[in-house]
Amino acid sequence: MNRSGSNPPHTDVVDYSQARRNVIACQSGEHRHDYAQVLFGWRGRMDCEFEHAAGRLTAGKAALVPSSASHLYTGLSEDSELLVLDVAWGDPFIQALEQACSLSFADTLFSSADFICLDAETIPLIEFAVTQLRRAEAQGRGLVTCQLVTMLMTQLSQLFTSGVRLQPLNGRLDLTELNRMIDGRLHLPSTNRELAAQVNLSESHFNSLFQSQYKTTPQQHLMNLRMRRAQFLLLNSAMSLSEIASEVGFADASSFSRAYKCRFNATPGSLRKARLP
Repeated sequence: MNRSGSNPPHTDVVDYSQARRNVIACQSGEHRHDYAQVLFGWRGRMDCEFEHAAGRLTAGKAALVPSSASHLYTGLSEDSELLVLDVAWGDPFIQALEQACSLSFADTLFSSADFICLDAETIPLIEFAVTQLRRAEAQGRGLVTCQLVTMLMTQLSQLFTSGVRLQPLNGRLDLTELNRMIDGRLHLPSTNRELAAQVNLSESHFNSLFQSQYKTTPQQHLMNLRMRRAQFLLLNSAMSLSEIASEVGFADASSFSRAYKCRFNATPGSLRKARLP
């Protein structure tokens, strides 16, 4: 059984490496492969989740998938499509590439599941690769695959060894940027799904990362910002309670007053009365 309690993930085996397009659309499922993969975001959006990492693949993003790493995937739009490199360890072509690059791919690029942002030099190569695959005739696909696997694996290897660090997607959240997004629509509070989408993470990974980093939940933090704004308006404006309630995302003055009293053990009116004339 897998993590969701359903059937085991689908497992594939390949004997040779290849580059291919993979239309995801709005499909979802769980996979595990006996070979490594690089999943390049090409069109649309797709969430991908491993045991210890999760992220959203869009253009300019990629996932490094070690062999036998089970992963969940969910396409988020009908145009979701990936450029995929299947990297078979027994492939003499890959072994020759490792020797030429003086690098063990399994111990470096694919030592653990990770998400990366591609640099400005690599992004155009993805478009070139997809174009080549579109043009390739059936009888010429093998030659094109060799060309693309060589080009992209060499590029990733050079980035790894050159000191140009691959930028992880699953690093720290920028609270300043999140607060800017939240403050811009306090009248219509964001859901966790909406906040996660703004930082290109799955909802579950965003929630976990936020709590780990800030020791509170996203919604508790959002409520703090709403109440902070409400206190400012109570002290510095002549707005009615109903107007303030609407400004910070409550349906009416009554629900705002209840939430305010629950948080501060005092009523909004008491703060307004206490302000200096």
